[in-house]
Amino acid sequence: MIETERLLLRRVEPRDREAIHRLNADPEFTRHLAGVQTRDQSEAAIARWEGHWAEHGFGILAVEWRETGELVGRVGVQYHRMWPADPEVGWAVDPAFWGRGIATEAGAACVAWGFGELGYDQLVSITTEPNLASRNVMRKLGFTRHAEVPSEWGNLWIHRLARNSR
Repeated sequence: MIETERLLLRRVEPRDREAIHRLNADPEFTRHLAGVQTRDQSEAAIARWEGHWAEHGFGILAVEWRETGELVGRVGVQYHRMWPADPEVGWAVDPAFWGRGIATEAGAACVAWGFGELGYDQLVSITTEPNLASRNVMRKLGFTRHAEVPSEWGNLWIHRLARNSR
């Protein structure tokens, strides 16, 4: 569990499933992700997150708004199948909470976790070219564009941050 000024970052719990399904079915929330998901696809994603935790001891975290206990997104450090060499810091925030700096706050906490407790020397953050909001968060966190890889979602932009560059 990681606490920030406004957020609680914690393992996904059974009580989060309905909110996760709602977000994964929202075209606005998923427009820069893998697209709208059915309930079964959303359950499969949760199972992958749990499998990542079991295999690596870290992964996706629920983002809880401390003031209300509401699930407002997800964040974490995990290996991305399109760039398996380095762990990725990624985030997705409920559109109702966009513009409040949540991705930056949660992302910064995950960068600290990745370099601190997890002990990595380098992290990446991945997005598509049109996702200007995430690219802006990456810039704020110190990530710089490193590579581009083709994917089924178009070219993915790989941004890198080294521990010694902070």
